[in-house]
Amino acid sequence: MKRVHSLDSFRGFTIVSMVLYHLFYDLVYIFNCDISFYTIENVRPWQISIAVSFFTISGISATLSERGKLLKRGLILTLLGILITLVTSVAIPDERIVFGVLSGLGASMIILYFSAKALGGFDERFLAPIFLVLFLIFYSISSGVVNLFFAEIPVSETLYEHNLFFLGFPSREFTSSDYFPLIPWVFIYHFGYFLGLYLKKNDFFGIYGRENILSKIGRHSLVIYLLHQVVIYMILYLFFTWWR
Repeated sequence: MKRVHSLDSFRGFTIVSMVLYHLFYDLVYIFNCDISFYTIENVRPWQISIAVSFFTISGISATLSERGKLLKRGLILTLLGILITLVTSVAIPDERIVFGVLSGLGASMIILYFSAKALGGFDERFLAPIFLVLFLIFYSISSGVVNLFFAEIPVSETLYEHNLFFLGFPSREFTSSDYFPLIPWVFIYHFGYFLGLYLKKNDFFGIYGRENILSKIGRHSLVIYLLHQVVIYMILYLFFTWWR
């Protein structure tokens, strides 16, 4: 199958957005620059849009590869997530990453490997919105609440006592600068997968689009993700060292 440049472009746009987000994060929270608009509260929608895009695109892309490759990629991303945890715990313990985006994506891929066959008998037009609603309902589960749209229902604190952070039930002492537990992120990943099946059946992937700078960036998204923070930090460190 040819490269779907339109999908690569969407991924590339998300990568660029992520790099800019982390550039501002480093400027404000590591190098103490005063950028008034950039506070965690103000840019939360930006952060969420990046994460949702990554999981959705990855879910859509899962429909374009063999089922066995999904398990392999899931295991690779899980191992990379563990490596990032080890590196950040040693190098920058105050900003350590535990079950970050790569761990969340890897675990979602592994679960989809087993769930796709079981759910194969259902219409994707039925499953896609269900998983989207589940994502919205359980989005704040790590904060101790379930959102039923008309009301927020508190979750029993006993579920968090054993620090099941990978599921979405972290203890009070748990910290991570990048955190994407299975609940709710596995739901948005499945949403992307079943959306991808619908697009595939309607020949969306037959419209390949044209290669462009964003599609080229999107094609190398994993490498960029792994290296971008190191590159940003080094450039900013050298800049501020020289400037001062």
